[in-house]
Amino acid sequence: MKGKKVREKTLLLLKKYRIALVYLVMNLCFYGMFIVKHYAPDTYFTEALGWEATADQYWMNGRWLMTLFSKICGAFDLGFTLAQLISWGMGIASISLASALVYHILEDRIGEGSSRKKKIWTVLIAFMLISNVFMLEYFIFAEYTGIMCLGILFSVLAAGFILKALEYKSVPFYLIGILFGILGINGHQGNFAILVMIAVLCAKDTLKSLKKFLVNNFVIGSAYAIPALCSMIETRIGGANRSAQGAIDIAASFLKSTEGLKKLLVTAASFMPYGSYAFFVAVILVYFFWSVIRKRSIKSVVYLLYYFVILLLGIYAPLMVTDINYIDVVPRTVYIMGGIIPVVLTAMLLHMDISLENSVVLPVFVAAFLFIQYFGAMQLITDHYKTNLLDKYEAQFVGARIWDYEEDTGVTVTKMALYWDDNVTGYAPDVHTYGAVNERAMSNEWAAPLAIKVLDGHDLQQTEQSEEVYEKYFKGKDWLHIKDEQLVIIGDTLHMCAY
Repeated sequence: MKGKKVREKTLLLLKKYRIALVYLVMNLCFYGMFIVKHYAPDTYFTEALGWEATADQYWMNGRWLMTLFSKICGAFDLGFTLAQLISWGMGIASISLASALVYHILEDRIGEGSSRKKKIWTVLIAFMLISNVFMLEYFIFAEYTGIMCLGILFSVLAAGFILKALEYKSVPFYLIGILFGILGINGHQGNFAILVMIAVLCAKDTLKSLKKFLVNNFVIGSAYAIPALCSMIETRIGGANRSAQGAIDIAASFLKSTEGLKKLLVTAASFMPYGSYAFFVAVILVYFFWSVIRKRSIKSVVYLLYYFVILLLGIYAPLMVTDINYIDVVPRTVYIMGGIIPVVLTAMLLHMDISLENSVVLPVFVAAFLFIQYFGAMQLITDHYKTNLLDKYEAQFVGARIWDYEEDTGVTVTKMALYWDDNVTGYAPDVHTYGAVNERAMSNEWAAPLAIKVLDGHDLQQTEQSEEVYEKYFKGKDWLHIKDEQLVIIGDTLHMCAY
C-alpha cells in the first residue's frame, strides 16, 4: 500500500513537471558532453589565479552574480573541477526551467483548448528560443556557464512578471519584474534582450490602439532600461567601464557593429556549417512573406515589422552604448540573434493569420534546422576537446624543456615572453573556431603562462618581448607545429614563439 502511494506521488510529480523534464533531456542531448572538464583561455585564468582574482575580474565588469559565485567557491575552498560541475549543472537546470517558463507563457496565450499540434509547436519554439544557436558559447566557457544561464532564467522570470503587470495593471508585479531583470542582467549583459523579446511577443493587444501601444512599450521598455542603467552603474563602480564615454559616435559604432553582425550571421561562429544559419533565416522569412501574400494579411506584416524593430534594438542597443574599442560581436554578446527563427515562429503562432499546425513545410524545416544545429554543436564540441588536448601536449612540451634547463643550470625560470611567427593562426588545423572559442592557449599572450601553470605546474609571469631575441631566433620563421627551436631560455625567462 505504501509503495503504491509512493508510485502515485511520483507519477503526479512527473506529470506536473514533465515539460521541464522534456527540456532537461533535450538540453542534455545538446550540452551534456560539457560535464567533462574542459578549458577556454578565460578558464585557465580562473584555475591558475584562484577565486579571489576571478571575483575581482567580474566585479570590474559589473557581473555581480559571477562575483558572488566566485566568492562562495572561495569561501568553501571549492576545487575547480567541482565548481565547474556545479556551474554546468546550474546551466542545464536554468535553461531547462527557462524553456518551461516560456512554454507556459506561450500556452497561456494560445489558450487551454489548443490542439495537440499547436502544443508541440509551443514545446519546440520555447526550446529554440532559449537554447538557440548561440547558447553553445555559454557552455564553452566552463567557469561561468551556470551564472550566464541563471541570468537567462531570471530574465525570463522578469518577462513573466512584466506580462502579469500589463495584464492586471499591477505595480507589485512590475517591481518584481524589475528586480528579476536586475538579477538577469547581472548574469551577462549580452543575453538580457531576451526579456524584451519575450515580453513584446507575448503582450496582449499591443497594436489594438495607440494608447495600448504606448503603455505596453513604456512598461516593457522601462523594464529593460532600469536594469540596463543599474548595470552601467555597477560597471562604473567596478572600474572596467567599457561603456561609451561622453558623446557616442553612433555612425562609427553602428558600422563596426553591423560588420560584425553580418559576419556572425553567415559564419554562425562555426556553431553551424558556414552559411547555413543565414540560409535558414532567409527561408523562414520567405515562407512568412509568402504566407502573408497568400492570405493578404496586412496585420501580419505590421506585427513582423514591429518585432523586427524590437529585435534589432535588442541586438544593437548593448553594442551602441559600448566604447567602440570594446565592441565585440560574438554569440554571448548578441545571444538573441541566435533566436531569429523562433521569434518569427512565435509571431506566427500568436499574432498572425498563419496556421503552424496545418503546415507541411514547417515541420520539415524545423527538423532540418535542429538537426544541423545539433550536428554543428557536436562537431564544435569534439574540436573543443581536441584543442584542450593540444593545449595539454604543448604545455607539457614546454614544461619538459624548462625542467631540463633548470636541472642543467640550477636557474629557476619564472618569466615568459610570447612572440608570433610570420603566419601565426591561433588555432589548430581543421578545428572549428570563432573568436576565443577553440583558440589555442599557447598562442595567446596572457593565457599561455596560465595554461602552463594549470597543465604542467610551472608558475611563469608574463613579461615584455625582447627585440634582440626576436631578431636573432624568430624573425622570418613559420612553423606548423611546436618544435624545440621555438623555445629559447635566457636566464630566468622563457622566450617562446607561437606558430
